[in-house]
Amino acid sequence: MTLIVFAAVLAVAAAAPQGFQQNFPGSQPQVRIVSQRFEQDPQGNYEYGYDQDNGQIVSETGRVFPGPEPGTGSLSQQGSFQFVSDDGQTYQVSYVADEGGFKPEAAHLPVAPTQIPEYAQLRIDYPELFWAEAQQLL
Repeated sequence: MTLIVFAAVLAVAAAAPQGFQQNFPGSQPQVRIVSQRFEQDPQGNYEYGYDQDNGQIVSETGRVFPGPEPGTGSLSQQGSFQFVSDDGQTYQVSYVADEGGFKPEAAHLPVAPTQIPEYAQLRIDYPELFWAEAQQLL
């Protein structure tokens, strides 16, 4: 009985189409790297980027700012990436990432609203509520 089950499983496996993963509906096509680069200096500063044949382009520069002690400091990154979405449109995002956080900019991303008047009036009427912001400026 075990031999029959084993033979049936072996027959099903042998009958499975070759390259099944490539023909599977919804599978992603293979993407090839058209060009790539990576450069780093002894201080840790770097530049990298790559282009793919699907329209994706990435470029980034990183700068190290050493701190007063070994193992301290910060890293500032600036770059951009571009991709073709499922809707066929090409989107591009530029960004800066540093001690102030990740700050992307792109035509398709929402923009933060300007200061609402009520909040500005609160600053004038109750400055003690905003003591933490004054500390950040120091």
